[in-house]
Amino acid sequence: SSGINAEYGGNFTDWHQVPDYSNVGFPIVDVQSDGVFKVTKPVNTGGLVSFGTVAEQMLYEIGDSQCYALPDVNCDFSNVSIKEVADNEVEVTGAVGTPPSSTYKVSATYIDGYKATSMAPMIGPKAAQKGQLNAMSTIKRCEKLFSKMGIGSFEEVNVECLGSESNYGKSKESSDAKEVVVWTSVRHKNKTALELWAKEIAGASTGMAPGFTTLVGGRPKPTPILRYKPFYYPKELVDITVGEDEFKSSNTEFSQTQPQSPPEETHVVVNEGEHSYRLEELAFLRSGDKGNSANLGIICRDKSLYNALDARLTSAAVKEYLTFLGEDLVVTKYNLPGIGAFNFNLDNALGGGGVVSLIFDFQFIAKKQKNTDFVIE
Repeated sequence: SSGINAEYGGNFTDWHQVPDYSNVGFPIVDVQSDGVFKVTKPVNTGGLVSFGTVAEQMLYEIGDSQCYALPDVNCDFSNVSIKEVADNEVEVTGAVGTPPSSTYKVSATYIDGYKATSMAPMIGPKAAQKGQLNAMSTIKRCEKLFSKMGIGSFEEVNVECLGSESNYGKSKESSDAKEVVVWTSVRHKNKTALELWAKEIAGASTGMAPGFTTLVGGRPKPTPILRYKPFYYPKELVDITVGEDEFKSSNTEFSQTQPQSPPEETHVVVNEGEHSYRLEELAFLRSGDKGNSANLGIICRDKSLYNALDARLTSAAVKEYLTFLGEDLVVTKYNLPGIGAFNFNLDNALGGGGVVSLIFDFQFIAKKQKNTDFVIE
């Protein structure tokens, strides 16, 4: 996974500590034959290579941290050690592997109708309420027209008022934003239905609640939905031939070595007595998405906090905090004591995920930021 980890030179919880975003030096990964590797970056470049940046990226888009399935190996990251050995240079040790599974993962897609999305700024007092009213009134108007045309109702509708903390669920602090962007996304089997909806939107600017300014990017256009369908397929049924001139393979011997013991914990002094902390004050956070699932990685800023956060950051607590994601949300927790971290896999979190999803935050980027406000007492 080093390749995808090296994509992000400055995407970090402590973004304000990352120097010179205009000249970010993307990471260089030097992998040794025993699996130990060092991460650094070109000299005289911006960006940051540290324990926090590398730990965050290790948890990016993974599920089971003790059995992360790759084509040639199943990785166990649970007791990895990450150590800063020099300025902008980090050494990573302790990853172990087991033989891969007997199946290949196949990522297939198929066309499943159409979707269209509009973004419209709404200005003035009670902007979110006005935006919601205009968007839903347009939907209802189209539904009446569809009925007369005999083309059926929308399959799915999603309206969000960005700027009103719509991604914060029950924990949002304000509902009186005076400037919002109304995100409306709709899905239908019939492309004609979405083309009609796109025309009807314009009427809201003159015939509905005031404050509608413009359509960002112009009138929305329907696009095909390529629904993602992953499945497993037996390797024994796949005949693979590789030319010797193109590739020389070596038989890999898989070691059954057990994961290394976690390194000794360091300790810091925290305030005594009863105190409340934002999670971001105690930990780094990283998120990723895979289809309709997301993951939320949480890394203690100091390993002395591991046991306390382990007790408070339960699957049930995280699910309660993200309850607005829907009743189908399934939260599974994995522990990585080697770096003092936790990885939460969030199934059914993204409204279908990718191009299928109608939600604004279909990659769980905004909602990761929301989790920085999780209160630890």
